[in-house]
Amino acid sequence: MLVGGVGRRIGMEKTEITLCGKKLIEWALEKYSSYQTVFVCRDEEQAKRLSSRYDAEFMWDIYKNVGSIAGIHAALKHFGSCVVTAIDMPFVKPAVVENLYNEGKRLGCDVLLPKHEYPEPLLAYYSERAVDELEKAIVRGDRKILIPLENLNVVYYPVENLRKFDKELISFFNINTPEDLKRAEELCSKMSTGEL
Repeated sequence: MLVGGVGRRIGMEKTEITLCGKKLIEWALEKYSSYQTVFVCRDEEQAKRLSSRYDAEFMWDIYKNVGSIAGIHAALKHFGSCVVTAIDMPFVKPAVVENLYNEGKRLGCDVLLPKHEYPEPLLAYYSERAVDELEKAIVRGDRKILIPLENLNVVYYPVENLRKFDKELISFFNINTPEDLKRAEELCSKMSTGEL
């Protein structure tokens, strides 16, 4: 789980965003409590602050100030093959995570990347074999995760395959702006009434 985002567009730390009465990190702690979950922070300071408040495993990026590519790299270095998701994606269905992991393992690919009009690298399966390419990209100064993926065995996985686990594909909804947060509140209300 990548938690490093400073939330410039929304004006606050992503972990501190409150959605339907709970902070996004509380959503994640609750949702992933039955999984082996590691929260990847942007730096040691953020990790210490969060670990003083929440009972979970926190670590931080090895390479600083390069964005989500560093978080994915750190997760793989620490954890090996895993599914990566972001703190600002509160509606990820656990069944989607499980399916991505199982399919990635079954296919033996370096990356299983869900794709609709565009790929979704922040809710994807990454094999530990991807670490070296990510590190090379970071050292070169490439901050976009899709650049190193060009040198890896990537399976582009149609998001339509995930509708059986997430009918409306709300797993891919993320919160970057105040407008997104407003929409998330609406989705949250629909979930509580059973509409989603």
